[in-house]
Amino acid sequence: MIYCFYCFLSSPAGSTTRDPGALGTRAPGVRAPRSDTWGRTASRGWGGPGAVPATGVSRVGRSRAIPGVRAGPALSRASCHPGPPLRASPLRAMAAVAWGRCLPRVWLLRRTGPGCGRHYRAALCAELKHPLAIEEVASRPVRPHEVRVDVHFCGVNFADILVCRGQYQEKPQLPFTPGMEFSGTVLETGTDVSTVKEGDRVIGVSRFNGMAEECIIDHKTLWQIPEGVPLREAATLPVSYVTAILALEHRACTRPGETVLVTAAAGATGLAVIDVATNVLQAKVIAAAGSDEKCRLAMRKGAQSIVNYSQGSLKEAVRKLVGSDGVNVVIDAVGGDVFLEALRSLAWEGRIVVVGFAGGTIASVPANLLLLKNVSAMGLYWGRYKEQNFPVFSRILSSALQYCQQGRIQPHIGAVFKLEEVNDAFLHVIQRKSMGKLWQRPRKMCYVASEEKYRCPRVVACVRQQQQN
Repeated sequence: MIYCFYCFLSSPAGSTTRDPGALGTRAPGVRAPRSDTWGRTASRGWGGPGAVPATGVSRVGRSRAIPGVRAGPALSRASCHPGPPLRASPLRAMAAVAWGRCLPRVWLLRRTGPGCGRHYRAALCAELKHPLAIEEVASRPVRPHEVRVDVHFCGVNFADILVCRGQYQEKPQLPFTPGMEFSGTVLETGTDVSTVKEGDRVIGVSRFNGMAEECIIDHKTLWQIPEGVPLREAATLPVSYVTAILALEHRACTRPGETVLVTAAAGATGLAVIDVATNVLQAKVIAAAGSDEKCRLAMRKGAQSIVNYSQGSLKEAVRKLVGSDGVNVVIDAVGGDVFLEALRSLAWEGRIVVVGFAGGTIASVPANLLLLKNVSAMGLYWGRYKEQNFPVFSRILSSALQYCQQGRIQPHIGAVFKLEEVNDAFLHVIQRKSMGKLWQRPRKMCYVASEEKYRCPRVVACVRQQQQN
């Protein structure tokens, strides 16, 4: 009987301490996140360290529990640092109980190895077409070829929204954490890893698990960030800039002096195409977007001409700019009628590269248009290069890092959201409010667009310091 009672006291599952950081407990006043429909989150706080209320407005029902996931405040790293197994003396345990005293938490936990007992917050998709929930998940030990990264920034891509709707090419098993690209610092490396070490600044390309405070990833899909490149800017490179370079250089073989038409020009990929085409390839860029504000942003980023295709025919607007000869290259991320008009705007032996369908409609290619002008229509799915031709993918990402270090490209950050505001970030993209890259910042303070938003001098100073980091 004494032995069984001791095992209960010394196991994490049996711990009854009221310490807010203990496993399986929730601090006083902390409420579980609640949500109802896509993109709408409760305005109550999450209660974890450093957590803030989300900006949603709806009153919603309690989120469902996910097996293996614990709700409540995140544990501090100091209290969860791996160490030797600790055991409580049976006599001391019995004495403490007999006197009505609570044993310290350190006597109640048994830790068996690296990663055991660690918890971190993550955005989880438990049901398709429903809002994400911020939950605590247990960290697992790293395998010999893996690296544990402390995530600082994670990109919000349209593909993340599609995968949470079940409409993406890849369909992860539920529940899963979205997030395809991130930047951060190395926390721990496996025994077979020699390419990075603890403390290194890295960017990573994951299979939908980056929207979390930590991420475990294969060391082959990590790249060290050069000196002078901030974590925030570095995290824009894996999806947007690799897509832009692959489309312009590898697929369309764009040459200096050629004219490039880019649709959805104010989006993350569109701005990256403008940046690379103008400042790296020395091409002329016509930026096409759906509003005057977005067109002005594209012009500021280096486009020589702009077209607002919500106000008339894209083909006619391009004809007025370049004449009947047309453009040499089109990078299209919209699809539908915009794609067809862009295709008709191509010059002799022009090339059009499809990188997405932000408009929601997949157009059929009229083969006679390809024949009449000897034009080429091709697609680009950047993720397949990571799987099918990794050397090309790695080389282009390394080139993007080099361009960024040299100052030849300047990534544009549209907005930054806290991890708790993941559904607001998704809604921002769905409502077409985004211009440039959106980011989630799992840790520290969040800032949006510019420091002028804040009136408090202390907050402004903090924002400036983070922008330097």
